[in-house]
Amino acid sequence: MGIRELRIHGVGGSPGAAMLGVAHEDAVVIQQGRRTQVIARAQDRRVEGYDWGRLTTDSPLQPLWVLLLPFTLVNVAGWAHDSFSGSRLRLRATRLGVHLSAGLLTVSYTLWAAILGVDYLGYQAIGRLGEGAKVLGVVLGFLVAATVPALLMIIANVTRRRYEQVESGHGVGTRDGQARWAPEEDLSSDQFFAHDRSLQKLLILHGSLTVLTFAAVAVVVSTRWGEPNLGLGRVFLMVGFLQVVVIAAVAITCWNPSGRFPGQSGPRALPAAAVTLAVALSNGVCAGFALLVAQLTGLPWDRWGQELALIESFVITVVLWAAGLAVWAVRRRGRANADELPPRTSPEGQEPDGVTEQLRAEVARQRSRAQAAHQAPQLVSIFAGLFLLSAVVSLVMRIDIGGPVLEWIQPPQRGVLSLVATVLLPGIALAAILVVWQSSINLTLRRIVATLWDVLTFWPRRYHPFAVRPFTERAVPEFQGLITDRVRRDGGLIVSAHSQGSVLATAALAPMRAAMLQRCALLTYGSPITTLYGQAFPAYFGQHQVQELGTQLVAGSGGWTNLYRLTDAIGGPIFGDGTSEVDVEVPDPAGTASSSFPLDPKDPEPLRPVWSDVAGHQDYQHEIAYKCAVRKYRQSGF
Repeated sequence: MGIRELRIHGVGGSPGAAMLGVAHEDAVVIQQGRRTQVIARAQDRRVEGYDWGRLTTDSPLQPLWVLLLPFTLVNVAGWAHDSFSGSRLRLRATRLGVHLSAGLLTVSYTLWAAILGVDYLGYQAIGRLGEGAKVLGVVLGFLVAATVPALLMIIANVTRRRYEQVESGHGVGTRDGQARWAPEEDLSSDQFFAHDRSLQKLLILHGSLTVLTFAAVAVVVSTRWGEPNLGLGRVFLMVGFLQVVVIAAVAITCWNPSGRFPGQSGPRALPAAAVTLAVALSNGVCAGFALLVAQLTGLPWDRWGQELALIESFVITVVLWAAGLAVWAVRRRGRANADELPPRTSPEGQEPDGVTEQLRAEVARQRSRAQAAHQAPQLVSIFAGLFLLSAVVSLVMRIDIGGPVLEWIQPPQRGVLSLVATVLLPGIALAAILVVWQSSINLTLRRIVATLWDVLTFWPRRYHPFAVRPFTERAVPEFQGLITDRVRRDGGLIVSAHSQGSVLATAALAPMRAAMLQRCALLTYGSPITTLYGQAFPAYFGQHQVQELGTQLVAGSGGWTNLYRLTDAIGGPIFGDGTSEVDVEVPDPAGTASSSFPLDPKDPEPLRPVWSDVAGHQDYQHEIAYKCAVRKYRQSGF
């Protein structure tokens, strides 16, 4: 049969047979998994594809993942730490800070459930009917509030059993899920995606925090009984103060991360910024819903609690960030050009020999967008800074030291900003759910949403058990098993990976031994390994890790080729500046006539027409550079 080409796709859901460049009826399913499958061309079994897209886009509950976004952000924050070559003390301090932030987030979510259920609905709204109704309302409020963390625990445990208990034999090592996380464990570890027992312990820990929080709420209820409100905002302010202190400590610890390629820019203190974003989203949306409930149930403003003290700051932050995003986008528009492209001189009806001025302008726009997109992780840090600044200003304006210490921070009064918050903050959550739902039927929107979700759910739940379950716990071991099987059967394999698939391929190849890697050729295209993952996660996709894998691949009979375009908003050079022999820039639009490269008769994917369009992140398989790489690896015979 010869050397196989095993493809793995990127984000955007399940591509099916399109991943192989053929129609549905021209592909055959050769292996079926849980929401995954392996397919091959019916007429050329040398080309196979691993389809994992349904792991992230085929869940009917995916729109509700938005409600788990804060937990997911905190979990991702734990992976964005400094390189392992840096200070071990800084590494331990960063991880400790993220774990503390994760615990405080669980406590704050539980407090918001108690504020809404026990105080607003039970004690105040139902309690207006009489003392007996107040007691009944508080009891019902506790039951309603307890359902929130209970559901989170159930969802986390169910998804753990379905997706994270990886069966042994899929990968390259023993996967019993029993080992604890090693201090400097990275993708080269056989156990990286097999720490099920650690997740179980984390679930127990956060379940205990929930119980302790409800116990504290019960104490406050007993001491504040008879007052206009239960004063749970005082407890919330203490938790919020601790959240800010921990964020500040994490920011100082990881301000300037190491491990990136020389000259590569990236966000500073990303773990702290991600935690800040999680805290802002969770508290802002919950505060908005609390204010909405207060107004719908007719609670007078003088009974609003201190938990709403920052309600205006959330609105101000959203407005400032939206304005800042617009300015950021405008400033980066037009920074690139396409002056080097030759003008078209051939008449209409003949093959173009250059670009029209309209196409030149489109190429320049796409290049500018790509440059801006590669710096997008910095937006998280910008949002974090704006939120912390507006929160400090709001608190300073609400300080009144004329009374007891616990009442220095005053609750808000009814005003324009509070009315806007009633609509804007709950609306953000509902709009996000609607966008994710619409992405199931809109291809362009699906790619945007899937890009965000697939990055966030790549990482195991090491820091917060309520995060959205990772798809990699199943996809990476399965892909490792496919690679191992094909290499042993055929003596060699071409791993062809697009976009997020290149990240999965890197994770699958990283723990393999040299003897196996030297029988593999890796062909990546549109890869965010360095442009995104290297910026945000230098300990796992930084300079040392990428170069080590590249060295082992190049040392064998195969090698590594990475294709990228200047118009690609996601992919880019693997080795930083693109000067490595691994990185090959692909012209966009195509500028070489297809007649100069005869295709294999079995190849169903035609070459791109010259000087006709801008491909950006798509259609790399139609490039001459792609065909040349596959042909070279097949002819080498490994």
